[in-house]
Parts: sequence; C-alpha cells; structure tokens
Amino acid sequence: MLVLKLLPVCLCLAQWSAAAAVPPTNGSGTCTNPPKRMEWRQLSETQRKSYTEAVLCLTRVKAGSPLNGTVNRFDEFQAVHKEQTPYIHIVGQFLLWHRYFLATYEKALKDECGWTLGQPFSKLFCRYWDWSLDAEPLNETSARIFDSAIFNPDTGFGGNGYPKVAPPEMNPQNLTGNTGGGCVMNGPFAPPNFMLNLPTPHCLVRDFMPWIINRLAAPKLVEEALAQPDYFSFAKTVENWPKPRLSSIHSSGHYGVGGIQGTMADAEESPGDPLFYCHHGNIDRIFWQWQQKDLTARLNEVGGPIKPFDYSGKNVTLDFEVNIGPLAGNATIKDLLNTEGGTLCYTY
Repeated sequence: MLVLKLLPVCLCLAQWSAAAAVPPTNGSGTCTNPPKRMEWRQLSETQRKSYTEAVLCLTRVKAGSPLNGTVNRFDEFQAVHKEQTPYIHIVGQFLLWHRYFLATYEKALKDECGWTLGQPFSKLFCRYWDWSLDAEPLNETSARIFDSAIFNPDTGFGGNGYPKVAPPEMNPQNLTGNTGGGCVMNGPFAPPNFMLNLPTPHCLVRDFMPWIINRLAAPKLVEEALAQPDYFSFAKTVENWPKPRLSSIHSSGHYGVGGIQGTMADAEESPGDPLFYCHHGNIDRIFWQWQQKDLTARLNEVGGPIKPFDYSGKNVTLDFEVNIGPLAGNATIKDLLNTEGGTLCYTY
C-alpha cells in the first residue's frame, strides 16, 4: 500500500524537477531581520482580514503542477500533503517536513497574493494559534475555546459545521461529543465562497469536539514536550508515538476542530482547512521554543526513523533531504533546523 501511495509523488518529482520552485528563502540565502510570526490575537482586525483574504486569493490562482485533481494553488498544498501522508508522520522528519511545508505556503501567500491585495509582505506571514491559551483541561465539556477570536466569522476563520450525525463507518472508535459534522456555517471559508476540490468538489467540514481539544491542548502537555532532553524524545512526545491519534498536542487541533467528520481530522486532506496552517504554526513555535533551550546543540540534532514505526531501521540524519514535491526544491534537515538560517527566515 505504501509503495502504491509513493508512486504519484515520484512521477510528479520527475516531471517537475527542472521547474520546481526555489526554497522559501529571502532571495539571498541569508537571513537578516527575520519577520516575526504572531499569535492570532496579537493582530489587528485589519491584519486578520488581510490574512484570510490572502488565503482566498490563493484559491483564485490557477494550479501549475500536474498533481491530480488540483484546480488552484491552495489545492496543490493539500495534494502534496495527501500524497506524502504515509511518509511524513510518526517519522523523524515530521517536524522539519511540516516546517518547510508551512514556510513554502507562507511564501506563496506573499509572492502570489501579497501585492494583489495591496498589503505589505510583512502583514502576510503565517500566523499561529496557541490553543493552550483557550483550553480548559479542568472542564473538558466546556465549549469556550470555540469562542476564541480565531473562530470569529468576520475577522477569523469562521466556526463550526452544521450538525450532522456521523455514520457508523466514519466513527469506528464510537467517539462521542462531536457538535458539527457538516459544511462550515459562517466566515470566509463557508460555501460557496470557499470550496475544496480534492478528491472532488466539496465544502469545508468542521466537527468541533470540545473534550478533545480541552484535554490535548492543555498547557501541561506543552510543558511536557518542552522538557524533553533530545530531539527524538521531543518528536515522540509531540505526536505521542506509538499511539498518536487522540493523545497528543499534535492531535489537539486536528481532532478538536475536525472531530469525527471534519476536514482537519482527515490525516491526508487536513490542509484543506486553512486553520491547519495556524495549528501547525503553533507546533512549529513549540519546536523552536524547545530548540532555544540549547540552540547551539539543537541546530545540529535530529533523530527518529525514516519510515513510520521502523525503529530498527535507518534514522534521519542532518543530510536527509526533505521533499515537498513540486511546491519547492528539496532542502536538507540541517538547513531546516534553523528558522533564521537563510533557507528559512522567520522567528517567533
């Protein structure tokens, strides 16, 4: 099954090797005055709207890659994640693959939609959502987290989906407590203003599940990750290997927002929800925060299996190349460990 999933990626890379976008540097290979990614609540309402408008702009830019089913540039990011899902989770490159993926998405927002919207580039850097500020781990049934500014229908990403009962085949774990399940009801990403195209045209679906996000976005779980002594231990804690589903800070945003039926809960297609990038922005911020505790050492430290759960097989090394298909050229783990190193150029 894994071999079959890999084939489309290999074909795309072969077709696009000469035309692949350059890595998301500042153009000179150096990084001076790196822009700061900010938590959603730190932005003005104008800045918030400019960001969601840039995302919508990306859906109006025609796709340029041969990835099946893609219509626009937003689709392309979802398609790459979909094709590579079996190789970018529960592996040593998980954190660095997603770091590079987000930076490339950020570059597309700036380069392809920044000037269209008349906004300075500095206003379009990816934001993050610190869900630990909203979680109520001592009151898991509380839905207060979904009153957060990031879900505001006018200056945020909109709210929940229409209530819809999940069929048994979609809920093999017999989960309870989901509150949506249908198309997003309001905000900039509600239909028909925003539609997804993979695998066929459909609306963005959300299925808020309060107990999951209140439990898994708890500050104590973030602190537990930050206390890990080495990269491998940190990465395992973020995804909670070997049982990542419904048990880790990485799961918090995916299943808290996606629930049983939502787009964010789909391991392959989760980048179809624009909130994916703010959720993973926070994972990346926590990663950078962990690196800062011993930066010199941790800019040269990596570990974990290349293949999921293959603990006795090959591990990732500093020269391991991260590929994100036709979205950008390959980058080494070494280049991606430093967000201010030139290949990447941003801070928190």
